[in-house]
Amino acid sequence: MSNVLKFERKMIDHLKESSKYYPVISLAGPRQAGKSTLLRMAFPDYPYVSMEEPDTAHNVKTDPRGFFKKYGDGVIIDEAQKLPELFSYLQSIVDHDRRPGRFILSGSQNYLMHRNITQSLAGRIDLSTLFPLDFSEINSIPNWDKNTYSTVINGFYPGRWSSDIPPKMFYSNYIKTYLERDVSDLVNVGNLTTFRTFLKLIAFKCGTQYKMTDLSNDLNISVNTVKSWISILESSYIIFLLPSYHRNFGKRLLKSSRLYFYDTGLLCHLLGLHKEEYVGSSDKYGMIFENLIIAEKHKYKAHRHEDPDMFFFRDSNGLEVDLIEVHNFHDIDMIEIKSGLTFRSEFISNMSKLKAFDPKMKMNIIYDGDETIKLRDYHLMNWRQLHEHRRTKTKVN
Repeated sequence: MSNVLKFERKMIDHLKESSKYYPVISLAGPRQAGKSTLLRMAFPDYPYVSMEEPDTAHNVKTDPRGFFKKYGDGVIIDEAQKLPELFSYLQSIVDHDRRPGRFILSGSQNYLMHRNITQSLAGRIDLSTLFPLDFSEINSIPNWDKNTYSTVINGFYPGRWSSDIPPKMFYSNYIKTYLERDVSDLVNVGNLTTFRTFLKLIAFKCGTQYKMTDLSNDLNISVNTVKSWISILESSYIIFLLPSYHRNFGKRLLKSSRLYFYDTGLLCHLLGLHKEEYVGSSDKYGMIFENLIIAEKHKYKAHRHEDPDMFFFRDSNGLEVDLIEVHNFHDIDMIEIKSGLTFRSEFISNMSKLKAFDPKMKMNIIYDGDETIKLRDYHLMNWRQLHEHRRTKTKVN
């Protein structure tokens, strides 16, 4: 049995529970995040059909009513966004028969699926998103050695771990499939070679407040094309944008977003970092480590249906905090992310300055060192224990 089947994705309980109440269940997410595997585990008795199979797609397109009559008691429909006309038929069917848990949809192209859902299935569907493995899920894989360099290169896609494909081969094929099956479906992406170059250029902008005009000039494409392509990368779950924290601290704040990748393996591949020694010696390593932590926070919350409520802070004077996590108005974590092995007092310098404006804000450092301790003034944690920090003991310093 493959490694991916040896552990249970955290999303599975939610899918089973929501199928008791909603007639349609939707699971979106990037390619090879494990959506089909998860849905087959959650609904083992349901037949499975894929809209990427030409014969199946043709049959559904020519006789949609016949399809839904055949599978009216339950079916998993993979890559459902490939046939947008499905959604209007689904609306009619579930309006006449609201039995829960009948139609299970998955898709890797959020831009099409959500547009059609908004128009035709609002109030009739439960929406979930499955990302690559989070730390709590990958932790059960026997061959995860928790070496930081190895972890960021290998990434978190279940398919890479279950088949043990070398990362360079896996991500090369992943990009090829992504360009051919997803990007080529979209309007106005006529030059896949330029888009591939754009994807690599975006990797070098990771963790920064990128400027669309710079990307436009670098590739000799319009700013509107840059906006469109950024949207494609977001909607197909390659990247996400981290907004700035806008609370009024009496300072002039910079309000643009920062760009991160959902998977560090893909990021490293695009940066040309295929070996551990390349990662460790790269001037991009600090940014890669920062991406590792912020993406993990995003995935962990999504897999538990929690709102992300994450931001970065930077003002015009250069005061900067890597991550601000808002739990509620009175519970706000400031987080500095450091790739070093040794704690230094300057790690908390910027957070201390920001805390002066709001004493309720907590100071946290996530780093690559060994210690995870909770002190009176700040919390220092090793990234491997990221989700265990609430169980650590408080020390008085």
